[in-house]
Amino acid sequence: MKQKAALQKYGNVLVNDIQIYLRSLNTHDVHNEVVKRSRDALHETLQKHFSEEPQGTLQVQLLPEETFINNTLLPIAMGDFGRIKELTSQLRKVGVGELIFDATVSSTSLSEFAEAVYAGMHSRQAIASREFTGIQALELEYAASGSSERDAHQVVVWLFSGLLDGLEGLKDLVEEGHVPTMVPFMRHMRLLVDLNSERGTVVRHLCFARQADGTSTDIHRVACRTFLSIQVGQQNGMDRTELMALGLASVMELITRGTEPSRIIPTLAPYVTLSDLAPRVMMTLREFASAQNGQKSGRKGQLLLAIDQIVQTVHGEEPATLDDIHSALATVRGVDSAMMEALVMWLGDVPIGSIAQSKRMGEVLIMDYGQEGDVLRCREIFIDGLGEVKILHDLDASKPICFTGRTDYVYEPSEDEEWV
Repeated sequence: MKQKAALQKYGNVLVNDIQIYLRSLNTHDVHNEVVKRSRDALHETLQKHFSEEPQGTLQVQLLPEETFINNTLLPIAMGDFGRIKELTSQLRKVGVGELIFDATVSSTSLSEFAEAVYAGMHSRQAIASREFTGIQALELEYAASGSSERDAHQVVVWLFSGLLDGLEGLKDLVEEGHVPTMVPFMRHMRLLVDLNSERGTVVRHLCFARQADGTSTDIHRVACRTFLSIQVGQQNGMDRTELMALGLASVMELITRGTEPSRIIPTLAPYVTLSDLAPRVMMTLREFASAQNGQKSGRKGQLLLAIDQIVQTVHGEEPATLDDIHSALATVRGVDSAMMEALVMWLGDVPIGSIAQSKRMGEVLIMDYGQEGDVLRCREIFIDGLGEVKILHDLDASKPICFTGRTDYVYEPSEDEEWV
């Protein structure tokens, strides 16, 4: 089951079977025949996969707004969203956010897992055991600190790859003459707003890292623009609704690209699934189109235009320096000085995710500004990865700061260090 579409189709069946099985515990204990039948159906679904891939695992990550299988976003239909949300809530109440299955899973171990969930549901406590034969039931706290920082980073990566998938699908459907539902993107933006608030550092590393082959697709750049626009908007005081509309406008520029500002609203009128966000999204896109045409625009359109310029420069054919980005921003017309100053401050003198020179260590990846925001921290770059997190005391200011980081770096924090 190597193709993404096949994995997603299977994942929806698997998550549905998990939901039916655990939902039956609301009214029956694990020995009830109804529970046993749903357990056997789940076991059969699992065995279909492991009969083809006995050495593999199935990792199901359940977040409040999105669900993933083996790090691949599942396209959940609106009609199924309610039950998936119920399953996610049920498992989170017993301290579970990720399920990992392997080929040794059995009916017996599924029953043992269900017993643990049943006990947790009724005691209102996290499950006592995390491992059963062929099953791991793990926490997945993306908005916590310490040991969960690895989860936080991984969730950002999942969201980014999921948005890439979604953008590809959106573009294909529109080109085929369809009007796709925007509900999955709305859920995506909601979770992204939460993650940007908690884990903006990880977002910058991901969006400023160049692809391994040095190329960047249009869809990749739209995803970077979307992530970074929400972060900058958040830091400049936009509320949740404004941020969601800003992110959706960045996404839907794929649909309206090249459209005259006066035609934006008629073009998006069929997208009724935007619901109450539709007016904000339409007006933001109209502002963006006006800014792109050199016309007077509102602050959200200016923000999207300026962030787009940063992304285009970072992910251009040649690696960029911080001076290149400042020069590129200086050429942007229609962005007021206050907005430009805010962006320059957000980037900083030594941007997170950039590559700088240490007099002692040589090239280093700028990780963050410490827990209190007052010390520059970095990791030394080796051929096979990154060194430990260290305070950068000896920045070589005579060498350019470059955006040449790679997506294949391992960003996990060391055991005694935390992301901020």
